[in-house]
Amino acid sequence: MTSCHIQAGHADSPVILHVPHASRSIPEKVRAGILLTDDQLRRELDESTDTATDHIALRTTELLASGFPRPWLAINQFSRLVIDPERFPGDDEPMNAAGRGAVYTRTCNRALLRPEPAPHTQHLMDTYYHPYATALTDLVDDRIATTGTAVIIDVHSYPHHPSRFENPNKPRPALCLGTDDFHTPNGLREQALHAFAPLGDIATNTPYGGCYVPLNRYQQDPRVSAVMIELRRDQYLTTPSAANLNKVDALASMLATLVAHCTPKAAAD
Repeated sequence: MTSCHIQAGHADSPVILHVPHASRSIPEKVRAGILLTDDQLRRELDESTDTATDHIALRTTELLASGFPRPWLAINQFSRLVIDPERFPGDDEPMNAAGRGAVYTRTCNRALLRPEPAPHTQHLMDTYYHPYATALTDLVDDRIATTGTAVIIDVHSYPHHPSRFENPNKPRPALCLGTDDFHTPNGLREQALHAFAPLGDIATNTPYGGCYVPLNRYQQDPRVSAVMIELRRDQYLTTPSAANLNKVDALASMLATLVAHCTPKAAAD
C-alpha cells in the first residue's frame, strides 16, 4: 500500500481535497516501535485521528451540483502516528518541541510514544514521508500544468477539548479556517467563510493555523492557493471512531459549495 492514495478528478478541475489524518492504519513493523499498550494506542488514535474526514471528502465529490467537475482527492492511507505528512521535515518544524514533528515521539498527553530520539526516524521518513510528499508535489505540478493553477483544500477535524500539548486558552470554534498570507487569497478565504456560514461559529487560524502546500511551491508560487478546513468533531461524531451520516452529509454539502466556487466556469460548462 502506498502512503498517499490519489483519486483522480476531472481533468479540468484545479481542486485537490487533501485528507492527511483520517486513517488509523499502522503497519505491523511500525507498531513494533511504538511503546504504548493496545489500549493506550486505541485511546491515542481516538484523539489523534481526524475520523471520517475521508468520508466527508468523498461525499463532497458526490454532492457537487450537476455540471461541476469533481475535484481530485489525496488521502493518507496510514495514521499520522506513522509519519505526519503536514509537518516540515527538518529542525524548523515548531511541533518538534512537543514531540509531534514529522515523526512523533510523544502522545497527545505527552507520554512517550517512541524512544527519544526515535531510532528509525530516517527509515520512516524514507518509506512514508518522502514518497507521500512526492505524490502531492506531482499532483500539484500536474494540476498547474493542466489548468494553470492548483487549489488545495486541507480537510481536518479536531477534538472539542484541547490535548495536553496545546494551549488550553485558545478558542475552539465549530470551524477553524487555516490560512496563509501568501497562498490564501482573500477571495478564497471569503468563499470558505460563505460556504460554511451555516455553522455560525467560525474563526481564522485558531486553535490551528496555516495550510498545506508542497515545499517546492511554498511561499514561491502564487498559482498554488490553499486553505485548511478544521471541523470540530463534536459536530458530526457519535463516538471517537463513528460518525453521524446525516451530519457528514451536511458538512460535505458545505464543502461542495466551496469546491464549486473554486472551479472555473469554463470547466463547469
